[in-house]
Amino acid sequence: MSSQIRNFSIIAHIDAGKSTLADRLLEITGTVQADKITPQLLDSNPIERERGITIKLAPGSMNYQGYTLNLIDTPGHVDFNYEVERALQACEGAILLVDATKGVQAQTVANLRLAKNLGLSIIPVINKIDAPLAEVQAASRQVKQLLNIHDEPLLVSAKTGEGVETLLSHIISDLPGPQFVIPSEVEGSHSIAPLHALVFNSTFDTHLGVIAFVKIISGNLNSGDKMMFLSSGQSLIASEIGIFSPGRTEKKILTAGNVGYIITGLKDIRNVLVGDTLCLATQSKLVSPIPGFRKIHPNVFLDFYPAEGSQYRDLIDALEKLKLNDSALTTQGINSPILGQGVKVGFLGMLHSEVVGERLEREFGLPVISVSPSVEYKVKIRSGEEKIFSSPSDFPDPAIISQGFEPMAAVNIVVTSPYVGAVMELCQELRGSLVNVSYLDELVEIDYFLPLIEVITTLHDSLKSVSQGFASMNYELAGWQEAELVKLDVLLNHELFAPMSVITVKEKAYYKGKKISEKLKEAIPRQQFEIPIQVAIGGQIVARETIKAYRKDVDAKLHGGDFTRNLKLLNKQKKGKARMKQFGKVSVPQEAFLAIAKS
Repeated sequence: MSSQIRNFSIIAHIDAGKSTLADRLLEITGTVQADKITPQLLDSNPIERERGITIKLAPGSMNYQGYTLNLIDTPGHVDFNYEVERALQACEGAILLVDATKGVQAQTVANLRLAKNLGLSIIPVINKIDAPLAEVQAASRQVKQLLNIHDEPLLVSAKTGEGVETLLSHIISDLPGPQFVIPSEVEGSHSIAPLHALVFNSTFDTHLGVIAFVKIISGNLNSGDKMMFLSSGQSLIASEIGIFSPGRTEKKILTAGNVGYIITGLKDIRNVLVGDTLCLATQSKLVSPIPGFRKIHPNVFLDFYPAEGSQYRDLIDALEKLKLNDSALTTQGINSPILGQGVKVGFLGMLHSEVVGERLEREFGLPVISVSPSVEYKVKIRSGEEKIFSSPSDFPDPAIISQGFEPMAAVNIVVTSPYVGAVMELCQELRGSLVNVSYLDELVEIDYFLPLIEVITTLHDSLKSVSQGFASMNYELAGWQEAELVKLDVLLNHELFAPMSVITVKEKAYYKGKKISEKLKEAIPRQQFEIPIQVAIGGQIVARETIKAYRKDVDAKLHGGDFTRNLKLLNKQKKGKARMKQFGKVSVPQEAFLAIAKS
């Protein structure tokens, strides 16, 4: 019975204890025996376990007091907001989890707004009440003010299990059951409910093909049914269906309200679109697509090149497989005269790019060279044409540009009051515009309008530094702002090194050029010849540093005698160095590209 089903998610800021609470729920409901519980049970990726964060949403089905409780664990980092959105689309309620030692944070606010916009019921919960630094009363006041409620939030310790059984009772009593599509009328017959299934995630298995994660909105799905994706028109046979408990558990039927999986057998990953609607092939004319997810737009772009040029095709194939369960990834083939064939990859943020880089190396054995991050810029050509680009190589001739625009971000920062001044000063340095300041008990919520490139490359790390870790942030794209754009070119040993070129605004060009040259001097190792590092705008050099050559002690074997012999050898060495300077190839490590990103 659908009334006996509860579909819910846990939403919170990073490190609030979501995965630990999921472990306790699985344990207390008897879904997994206590002696078989491993920390972060629903986090299947080794990177998630090592970093202590959730990257991918993970469903788990539990039976408790006659109810089926379908939990979808979600990430907390801002880079993986789209995973939270996916999860909430398959739920009717959410647990808002707040860390008692830190109180309300930026992602707490952002995820709550998302859940409210989707009309979900909210259960507020304070976690880590047993922690030595817990400030339970302060956290409770913040939550009540945030939600505009008078009732006290539930108090739990996900670590010890205290209060978790009470939380389970509230999940049953306070959250609604699944909502269904109104049945259709077919040729005057009785009212029927055709199958509607929402694809909210997917993954790829080498042997099984595409595995679609679905929520059954209405109707029944039987194993062996012939089905169809409404958007693509792709047909498939549901060769196996089932639920997550928490691993895949095969079932013969999935009914309305169930959350489960379908093994599609499809080998072309592009045929399965997250947000698409599945129906029975025989009922494709009777149903309409379920409103899906908003299209994910990448925020930052990096050029990936295989460490070995022969692995380019392997890199393409690996990224295509990763794109199946990561709809935020975009890819486009590129070619560099220096680094060879590569792929321009779009990400939601720098952590997202780091995780993908690690997965490429671990799962596919493909270490990559990544080039400095960039964002999309827009220019208006004097002819009236608008051009959007993310690569410095696509930057038009400045002579034909009438206007330039850079992408902006609406940034929400939550910080304790002693650090408000330092945070606002940082945002002003990053060319930010103050939008609003509001107070949440002893916390301060600050809204800024900032250039996206500053948010991605600088703000997050600097924010932690100036606030001693007491600030958190969330951001989303917020349109364009006019800016005078220029391209900074990097010359190594007087030769243009195009992969290091960056786009910036003119007002920061000289400062950024100096930082780039300084960082490169630190990152590029000394070699057998002197290496000048130059940063230029057009033909004008705006910054320069020099990496000194190793000096061989050519007169070490000379003992005594006329000093002119020593001078003759030194002059000979000098001429040799000059030739190497002219013709030598500069060895550039990966750290040099990272140095530009941090500049």
